[in-house]
Amino acid sequence: MEADVSVIVVAWNSAAWIERCIASIAMGCGALRHEVIVYDNASSDGTAAMARAALGSAPGEVIESVANDGFAGGVNRAVARSRGRFVLLLNPDCELEPRCVETLVRRLDARACSAGAAPLLVGTDGTPQREFQLRRFPTLRTFVAELLMFERFFGRDRAIERYRCRDLDLSEEQPVEQPAGAALLLRREVLESLGPFDERFAPAWFEDVDYCKRIAAAGLELLFVPSARAVHHGGSSLDAMLPGEFVGIWYGNLWRYAEKWMSADDREILRVCMIVGSLMRAAAVAAGIGPDGGRRKLLAAYAGVVRSAWTRWQSDSRSS
Repeated sequence: MEADVSVIVVAWNSAAWIERCIASIAMGCGALRHEVIVYDNASSDGTAAMARAALGSAPGEVIESVANDGFAGGVNRAVARSRGRFVLLLNPDCELEPRCVETLVRRLDARACSAGAAPLLVGTDGTPQREFQLRRFPTLRTFVAELLMFERFFGRDRAIERYRCRDLDLSEEQPVEQPAGAALLLRREVLESLGPFDERFAPAWFEDVDYCKRIAAAGLELLFVPSARAVHHGGSSLDAMLPGEFVGIWYGNLWRYAEKWMSADDREILRVCMIVGSLMRAAAVAAGIGPDGGRRKLLAAYAGVVRSAWTRWQSDSRSS
């Protein structure tokens, strides 16, 4: 069967969400011919079996990986198996509202300059998830402000406000530089032209930022369409991670993004801010500020960020 849309769900220990996600896809696609490809990243909670049961006889398949290939790896392998002229990346903790994908496809068919489109993500209470979903591309200034917690110490920061798109009217359809990959429709020809997601951003975070940056570098735009909506429960990946594990992954992938898109001089400033910011957060954890669980592991994670940044600094200094 030729499909209008291939819906790709990359899952990892997502048993709490996967059935509701798959159940919402038919309503979200409306009259569109669609297939569902679930790529399970070696889950240990029965996600793959639940996905297969939820999919039933509907077009698509569940691919079970023997290892965690990360979000980018899962997307790449699922895209290679897909047949739709559009590809929807959908997190397992998302539920599509009726005709959501149909609306996105209709808007892309009418707007050739758009490489893809994103619906409005809302929480279970219907509140838009602006802070999670919509961003402009990060700059050195925004990285510095976030790493050093400017808003915590000095109140609202202009660079962070712009980065987090707090100025956008969420009722208006408009181009957005970096919509989250939690629910993002892309043209197949764009995926074929730009190539696969960068699997060095493993297992997750910043791979979607990097791909959006590549789309912009190709002179294309991504369209935010608030008339299409999806409910995003949030936390499916974080809930399955050990305390402190997120820290090392997030900082490591931030640095990979910086190596691809920032100048050497900006990276030197960023490196200092990563060290100082990690020490500030470690001090807060040691003082008992923040969540109670996993403090030792959080301290170890921040120490690892400092050690890694310092080691890279020494290595770069010797090679220069």
